[in-house]
Amino acid sequence: MTNAVTPEWSETVSGLAGRLLVAFEDLQPGLRHAIFLELKNHSPDAVAVTHPPELRADLRDASSGVPIRAPDLLVSGPISMPQWAVIPPDAYAGIRVDNRTLGVPTREHGVALLALGAKAWHVSAGHYVLRATLICSGRPDGPENQWVGELELAPVEVVVTAEMVGGGTVPA
Repeated sequence: MTNAVTPEWSETVSGLAGRLLVAFEDLQPGLRHAIFLELKNHSPDAVAVTHPPELRADLRDASSGVPIRAPDLLVSGPISMPQWAVIPPDAYAGIRVDNRTLGVPTREHGVALLALGAKAWHVSAGHYVLRATLICSGRPDGPENQWVGELELAPVEVVVTAEMVGGGTVPA
């Protein structure tokens, strides 16, 4: 697994800041990106966020800014039941948030899966920018300390090299 540059934390909203970390995974034979949501609690009290969280995502070509179309992909496998992640004051939590119930393309296709929220892309060699917003609506069955709001995460650069998707060595 290789990591891209660690992005900056988002602005703090109601005591919570966040960021996405994206790492390439060669599952042999499948290729995908693992995506982790890191949340940092700056408030004096513990906060709870639902897992899996609601994420609105957008992927664009880094040089032109043109949106990358997210085709409909077949979902198969179990869907996670909602749970609560509690983040103590002055602490952070990392949660894997990529959609792992989608078919993973093999190296022969020359693309890797990038799936976040309700969208998924097959990305070929290139430079991309992933943007996402965390949306936490109040749930009546949730704990009293649940965090409610929208958090716009810092954009993340995703680089896919020809070696990653074409049979060469994955960069360290």
